[in-house]
Amino acid sequence: MKGGFISTVMHGHEMLETIHSLAPDAPAAAILRHAARYPILDLARPELAEITPEGADSAESMGRRLRGFERLRIFHSPVKRCQQTAECIARGAQRAGLQVEHVEVETALGVDYILDLTEAGRLSQIHGEHFVRLWVRGEVSPKIIRNTKYVVETKLACLTRRLREPVQGGRRLDLHISHDWNIMVLREHLLGVRHEEAGWLGFLDGLGLSLRSEALHVAYRQHSRRQTLPWPLE
Repeated sequence: MKGGFISTVMHGHEMLETIHSLAPDAPAAAILRHAARYPILDLARPELAEITPEGADSAESMGRRLRGFERLRIFHSPVKRCQQTAECIARGAQRAGLQVEHVEVETALGVDYILDLTEAGRLSQIHGEHFVRLWVRGEVSPKIIRNTKYVVETKLACLTRRLREPVQGGRRLDLHISHDWNIMVLREHLLGVRHEEAGWLGFLDGLGLSLRSEALHVAYRQHSRRQTLPWPLE
């Protein structure tokens, strides 16, 4: 939930490459950050920051460039900018000829694990990107934010539950629109990719997933891992 500046860059290229690299004969999904947003001005109300016009264009462009799928389901965090991103991707995908089965809210993709938004925001401003390292190491009070293992377990359960749902006609892709902190702790716990080396997660970037015979494949750029479920977390 980094503050940041308004971006005029088209995002989503790396995420599309990851999605298109997934095995064509297995259920496929991706969890990605929402499109570019306006800066967060009120630390107590971070959900008020909506996506920018450039963010909307990038999300719609990403939907238009999806290839190799006939059906698309989109799930999004309850936060409005994630809903806006989902709707823009859906619009682009429909224009590209994909059947969008539904766009719906998924509570598990949100940030309800942050128990004190004001204090979490204040600490993230004080420590900057290092706040995530403090959180991963368990050095932030559980009265402020629940531990990262809990976050990974709940997000992974949501993703795999959807991947297991039957497909009727054509190859299907599930897109899960979420937030940078969520995806960064997934990236680190599942693939060992730390933000200090890989950089902060960009808009419309995230992880690709596929599931075959209870073996989950997770990919981020050149990093990938296949693991039989349940995924062991240290």
